[in-house]
Amino acid sequence: MNSTLTGAVAIYLTQVRAELSDLPPGELEDVLQDVTDHLTEVAGEFDAEPTLSDLQVRLGTPRQYADELRTAAGYPARTEPVSQDYLTSGWNALRWGLIAGTVGPFFVAVSIFAWSSDETAFFGLLGLGVLFVAAFLGVRALNGNDPRIVLDTPRGAQWATAVRGWIDQVPPNVRHELVTIGQPVWWVARGMIGAAGFFALFGAISVTVVGAIAGAAVSIWIGRRTQQDRRWLWYVVPLNVVAAVAVPAFLAAAYVGASFGFLDNYNHYRGSGPNYEPPTKGVVVNGTAVSNIYPFDAQGKQVTVRLYDQDGNPISMELQDCATNYGQESRDTTSNLFPQAVVVPDENGYSSPEDCKETTKAPFVPPPAPATRTAPTPVAPSATPTSGATLTVKPTR
Repeated sequence: MNSTLTGAVAIYLTQVRAELSDLPPGELEDVLQDVTDHLTEVAGEFDAEPTLSDLQVRLGTPRQYADELRTAAGYPARTEPVSQDYLTSGWNALRWGLIAGTVGPFFVAVSIFAWSSDETAFFGLLGLGVLFVAAFLGVRALNGNDPRIVLDTPRGAQWATAVRGWIDQVPPNVRHELVTIGQPVWWVARGMIGAAGFFALFGAISVTVVGAIAGAAVSIWIGRRTQQDRRWLWYVVPLNVVAAVAVPAFLAAAYVGASFGFLDNYNHYRGSGPNYEPPTKGVVVNGTAVSNIYPFDAQGKQVTVRLYDQDGNPISMELQDCATNYGQESRDTTSNLFPQAVVVPDENGYSSPEDCKETTKAPFVPPPAPATRTAPTPVAPSATPTSGATLTVKPTR
């Protein structure tokens, strides 16, 4: 049977085939080839693509048409209904196809919008697993019959008629463009985006580009293969549903990334992630909270100073000494006197109220002029440095 017929003509041919299914397989294929040629000629007589109603007005119902073929070829009239096993195979194949096309894509869609990478991997693999297992069982349920037997079942015929009614609402010229132009474009798009999304997990742009090109080639091959062997539809239709969800999501993510990606880049440039929130209190330098200040004079000697801003307001920080850490809440817990004393932990990294020790010595070697960044080094407690000096502030380069 020619598999290139589409639309109402293909449905009419499938229904005629069901009426002639009791004929020997070899003779049935010969008869259906003649029917295909005849239907192609009849369809060409219409100005637009014919509907099922048009064909039935011109040729009669599929049963009437099949009865005429029996009479012309000398075959006996059909007295037995369609085999129950035949209908059962069609319904089982249709049911597994529905599971593959709904449950599998649902879990894949959940993986796209998951909160974490672990959830994405879990739901993605679960969805693809359900999809391929259900598709495999659907093909097995055919029991060697033509895949179009799903349209011979009452439910399949009902859905096919409903779908055909929707398609008939589309102008014939638009339908033609969708098949001749839209179908190849869709094959390329689903292959490129599907493969690119997979290989993007490996992070290398070159691998992603090569994978996208290979995915497009494989997708085109699968599309052509499906036209020759309709059993591939059990795999291709669910994957089309997945692609129909993934393609818009991918394009939306690309648009949002292009529109707002500069904000992320700015945040990362500042040394923070996209959810970064600067401190709301205290002293902040380049987006990082400062916990203590260690002033040095021009000769590199540590000094004690009090800090004020341009309006004469004290620049204060939370105290970190023993009294503050161990509960003397009646005292003032902030001070603008620097450096502030900090608790010195013991060799195990702990301290206690009984033997708490503190220091104001800088945990790094005094820097040379001009000011440069130094790496903190552990130091032992020492005496409080000389007080009363003047602070000179130089920006860090």
